[in-house]
Formats: sequence, structure tokens, C-alpha cells
Amino acid sequence: MKKIAKSLLPLAALVLFGTCLVAGFDLLVVLLTSVGIANEAPSSYYQTMDIPIISVTLPIVGMILFAAMLLGLPGKPADAVESNATERGMYSSMNKVGKKDKRRLKAAA
Repeated sequence: MKKIAKSLLPLAALVLFGTCLVAGFDLLVVLLTSVGIANEAPSSYYQTMDIPIISVTLPIVGMILFAAMLLGLPGKPADAVESNATERGMYSSMNKVGKKDKRRLKAAA
């Protein structure tokens, strides 16, 4: 599974790059159409090349590829991750609370 995930990485990067290009083209078409340049030509080319369908399917394919890669890459087990807290550091705060309780009990007696 690890080899499959690593082989999907270039394809996923290509899909991500293509998605960015299509989004840039979408923005350009919207800007040109809203300003009125070329008399509806960008909008007609946009519909003819099926860019609306491509701009929806490319991100979906990219999400599926990245999800497959994340599932295929192994993670570190929980036991291998080291903790920053030391035993003495954890128990010192407990000891302080215990000493406060003992002082309160002595004061009440």
C-alpha cells in the first residue's frame, strides 16, 4: 500500500496544479465577461470547452487521490511518540496539591 501511495503523489500534484490553472482561467473568464471585453466570446468558449464540468471534477479527483495517499502512508504508532513531560514533573504538581491539602487539614485540626 505504501508503494501505491507514493506512486500517486505525482498524479495528485498534477491534479492540484491543474485545478489551480482551471480556477485561474475561471477567474479570467469572469473578469473579461463582467467588463464586457470581446462581446461574450470568453463565456462561449468557456461553455464550449466544458470548463464548468472540469472545474468541478478536478478537485473531486484530487481529494480522492490525496485521501488514498493519506490512508496508504504509514504513521507512527502511539508508543513511538515520546512525551515531553517527565515523571518527576508530573508528580511534582500532584505533590504540591497534596501538601496544600495536608496544610489545610492541619490548620483545621
